[in-house]
Amino acid sequence: MCSSFFFQGGFARVHEWTDLTTGQVYACKIIPKSRLTKPHQKEKILREIDLHQKLQHKNIVRFHHFFEDEHNVYIILENCSRKSLVHILRNRRILTEAEVRYFMLQLAEGVQYTHSQGVIHRDLKLGNMLLSEEMEVKIGDFGLATHVSNVDKCGKKFTVCGTPNYIAPEVLNMQGHSFSADVWAMGCIMYAMLVGQPPFETSTLNETYYRITTNKYNIPSSISEPARHLIVRMLQCKPSDRPSLEEILNHKFFHSGYLPVSLPTTCCVTVPKLPIGALRRASSEQDLEKIANGVINLQLSPKTEVPKIHVKSEENSPRKDNCFPTSFRQKLTNVLCPDKIVKKTKETCGTSTLFHMLQNVLETMHETTETNPPPLNYNVNPFISKWVDYSNKYGFAFQLSDQSFGVMFNDSSRMSMSANRGRIEFHDTNGKSTSYSHSNIPSHLEAKCTLFQYFATYMDENLSDGGELQYHDLVRKKIPYMKRWLRTANAVVMQLSSGTLQINFFKDHTKIVISGDGTVMYIDEERHSSTFSFSSICQHGCTASLLNRLQYASSVLQDFARLEGDSI
Repeated sequence: MCSSFFFQGGFARVHEWTDLTTGQVYACKIIPKSRLTKPHQKEKILREIDLHQKLQHKNIVRFHHFFEDEHNVYIILENCSRKSLVHILRNRRILTEAEVRYFMLQLAEGVQYTHSQGVIHRDLKLGNMLLSEEMEVKIGDFGLATHVSNVDKCGKKFTVCGTPNYIAPEVLNMQGHSFSADVWAMGCIMYAMLVGQPPFETSTLNETYYRITTNKYNIPSSISEPARHLIVRMLQCKPSDRPSLEEILNHKFFHSGYLPVSLPTTCCVTVPKLPIGALRRASSEQDLEKIANGVINLQLSPKTEVPKIHVKSEENSPRKDNCFPTSFRQKLTNVLCPDKIVKKTKETCGTSTLFHMLQNVLETMHETTETNPPPLNYNVNPFISKWVDYSNKYGFAFQLSDQSFGVMFNDSSRMSMSANRGRIEFHDTNGKSTSYSHSNIPSHLEAKCTLFQYFATYMDENLSDGGELQYHDLVRKKIPYMKRWLRTANAVVMQLSSGTLQINFFKDHTKIVISGDGTVMYIDEERHSSTFSFSSICQHGCTASLLNRLQYASSVLQDFARLEGDSI
């Protein structure tokens, strides 16, 4: 056997193994016995092997063999060279409905088979939907699976398990769960492929669980009626109200539009070109023009004009004079940003400078217009594309658009990792900066580095990027780190060490990024991004929705500058 590292999971490492006698490539899941110290951990591995090796289906990762030695347990599996649907969504943001039909049909057939064998998967998610070289869906990772014979006499299991964004409400409420919990997860997967993120995803577990148990989610108007209907059916709170796998396979969603027989491997990174003839073969109930327009609208290039958004709510239409209530201003004194670190930070553009630049735009620009000015071709400033708030225990983690990572720990120290994962920078609580290679981490930072790796893996596998982006990468000597962040009921406000200010609004999911080079990036409700220069806004004006957010950002910068002791 010849081995090469593939990826790291929760308990195991996965390597590509090549049989040198046949040239056949396999995936080898290696579980260190040092991680199996408790009886239930050993039982979990034995259960996974016992269940998986009995399953034989075209849409299930094939189990070939297992063995063990003194140090590890080895599970030899079918190699899925195209990785998983998580990797496609990471590149594509969203998929066309034709692609979703293709993937969901295979997922449904695979789940129908596992259920027919009495197996509940219990951890269906994008990351466990693997893809073969021919782009066939292969359901993998049966580590949490159980057999119906292991449930109570009513056919229910009472264990809480699964991945937060995909857990069914009956699981969270400890009401017992059965096959219908997998159907719920399928609804989350379908939604995520069409929208770009799971339906109940938020920045905190408590909020995510609240939305799951209250069935609080929104389906964008761009989703077709058949797709919307199927998602709603699968995401019913009451398990008995969810459709069976047979009902799912016979749903009108699979018969109301083009269903590809196969997909090109290029769809891993770009929208596939659907044949016109195939579109004409769509159901007569569908209007061809609507289908064509739907495909066009799913292209990833940003629109020339940002759609006008009517913002009436107080949080998204801040007043010019004072957009922060007293409670907000009081929170500013508790921002995770000790003065001793702020004063030593050398920004590309200081907070007060950025405030004056933006304020000058607001004072000199023309009146609001129906459209925004012509956008720039790309954005050269790294911004936060993913983030997760673990400040209740550890800190605030984020990923930048250049694929670098950062964490601001609760003790106000910071850690950053370069996009190629080769370099780690650490800023201690006194502001002192040190740099290390990934293989040369000092012992006193090992615990933080372990947490850091956990955050990075979680965001890689579970979070989608914050919008459809045109980003021009530049080689940077220093990795931007989080200078300060603040979360309110309406938005999360983040400022990088480069001076860049980013505000993500919760209600409509719009985002604004103000940079020291005199540009502003705006990501609208449809996740389309556009970058404008300050000078073009001064000359041409902008929409009311963008103006509202610029005014909000100006007030944030003003308060941050005062927090740093600047007189404004």
